[in-house]
Amino acid sequence: MCCSSDRKPGRAVQVRDSQEATRISWSGSCLWAKTRMSDLPVAARAAVAVVAFAGCMTGTRPALAQGSQAYVSLGAGATDLSGGVDWLVVDTPVAVGGELGVGSLLMASLAVSYQPFARQVGREVHPFLRASLTGVSSSPYSAGCIGIGGGLAYWPRSRRVGLRLEAGKLFPSFKVAPTPPGEVFAPRLWNLRAGVAFGW
Repeated sequence: MCCSSDRKPGRAVQVRDSQEATRISWSGSCLWAKTRMSDLPVAARAAVAVVAFAGCMTGTRPALAQGSQAYVSLGAGATDLSGGVDWLVVDTPVAVGGELGVGSLLMASLAVSYQPFARQVGREVHPFLRASLTGVSSSPYSAGCIGIGGGLAYWPRSRRVGLRLEAGKLFPSFKVAPTPPGEVFAPRLWNLRAGVAFGW
C-alpha cells in the first residue's frame, strides 16, 4: 500500500521553471555549465559537474601564445647537431638565450631574438629574427663571429611541442685565427636547420 503520507518530508525537491536557468556555453575549448545549483538535488549537481569537467578536458584547445623555448636541431653548414634555449623577456617580444653545436665546427653562442608575434594567443606560426655573438673552432681554424639569421616556430596545438626552422650566416669579426699556410680548410660559416622545440 502506497500512501503519500508515508514519504519523508524534504525528499522531493521542487524546481520552479522561472528559477532554473541552465546555460551551456562554449568558451575557447572549455564547456562551462552555469546553473542554479542550489535548486538541484545532489545527484543532479554531480551530473552537471561531470559534464562541465568533461567539456573542459575533451575540447580542442587552440595554440597558445609562444613563450620561452628549448630546441634541438639537425642541419647542414657550420653544425650538424645543435641545441639551445630562448628565454622570452617578460612583457616584451624579445628573447635572450644561448646555443651549442657540433659539426664541421664547434660552436657556442649568446643570442638575442625578436619575436613580433610571441604573445598573440591562437597564432600557430611565430617568425623570429636572431643576432648572436658566436665562437667557432676546428683543428685548423677559429674565429669570433657575429651571427645574423631568422626562422619560424610552428606550434600545431599548443606551445608545448612544436617545429623550428632556422637559417643563418656567420661573419668572422674578431679573434680570427686563419688556416695555417699549406693547409686547406674552408669553414662553412652558415647554417640551415630544422628541429623540435619545447615551450613553456
